[in-house]
Amino acid sequence: MASSVAISPAVQSGLDANRRDGFGMVLSGALPLCVFIIANGLAELVGVLPLFFAPFGLPGWIGAALHLGSLPLFGVARWMVVECGRDGRRAGWWLVGLMAGSIALPFMAPQLDQLLLSVTTVALFLVGLAAAARVAKLSALAALLMAPGLVWMGLSGFVGMSLVAAWAPPFGLTNGQGQAAH
Repeated sequence: MASSVAISPAVQSGLDANRRDGFGMVLSGALPLCVFIIANGLAELVGVLPLFFAPFGLPGWIGAALHLGSLPLFGVARWMVVECGRDGRRAGWWLVGLMAGSIALPFMAPQLDQLLLSVTTVALFLVGLAAAARVAKLSALAALLMAPGLVWMGLSGFVGMSLVAAWAPPFGLTNGQGQAAH
């Protein structure tokens, strides 16, 4: 038992994502992707496959790459602010929530209709904006790292809500006029 206690701090410090060197930054960026890979494996066991936002005729893999590419950026942003005292730790937890939502969203997408998916995406985008506001107070560079993922998430929510609004009453009635005569 004593040997496990003696080894544990060495292993813990070696794999600490908060360590203040390049390896800590790499771990912080890789950890969200590792969690996604594990979630993907577990979801595949129960027959759920992730769906990614890919508008304008883009192939699905581009949407997946853009979505998954934001996860390491969020992780590195968390790494940059977590050592900034109490406010940094709070901002870090906001980023952890944003990463968890970003990991879960593609697996929730097949079960949601277009309206619920759009609302969920917009809600996650708002969480991201709140996290970015907290991060920006501590590090402008960390907030800039978050920007590409937030832009992609915002575009997804905007396009989804636009499509829902275009085909739902009262706008849906306008779109359907004149088609019955043909």
